[in-house]
Amino acid sequence: MNFKHNQKVTCEIDGTKITDAKISIDKDGTPYICQNEKDGSWTEDRLGYKYSWQLNKDFTNDNVTNLKPFNKTLRDVEVGDIIVNKYNNENKRMVLDVREKIIGLSGYDNFEVFNYFYTFEELEKYGYELKDEPEEKIEELTVEQVCKELGRDIKIIK
Repeated sequence: MNFKHNQKVTCEIDGTKITDAKISIDKDGTPYICQNEKDGSWTEDRLGYKYSWQLNKDFTNDNVTNLKPFNKTLRDVEVGDIIVNKYNNENKRMVLDVREKIIGLSGYDNFEVFNYFYTFEELEKYGYELKDEPEEKIEELTVEQVCKELGRDIKIIK
């Protein structure tokens, strides 16, 4: 199974269950599990976690078991996630705030306007669920920014 950079995962490392982790992939293609439980190898980007654990290029490691994508539910939403009403998938709302027992949502298809706070129970009762595919954000970069990001010069051929 292949994973993407910054993808949330769960696994076990040396028998320790890891429930909060993300995949980081270095520029050379080496993947790592970034998490706060087991110190392993150093990666270029720990994605905000304390530790990283190196994987083989095929996302395996003798000390890692049960590596799988984190299956997010409505109760796992984060700011920026999109939820939809399963009875009317055209009603998309963005999560603007997450508190202990409530979440703040945008208006329908208007992600710049705050609408209302709801409890998780209310959202489940009204038929809301996490959208399968997150809205893909396209980041615009200049050639100079790309060169800096890659750590090398680029020549544009026309």
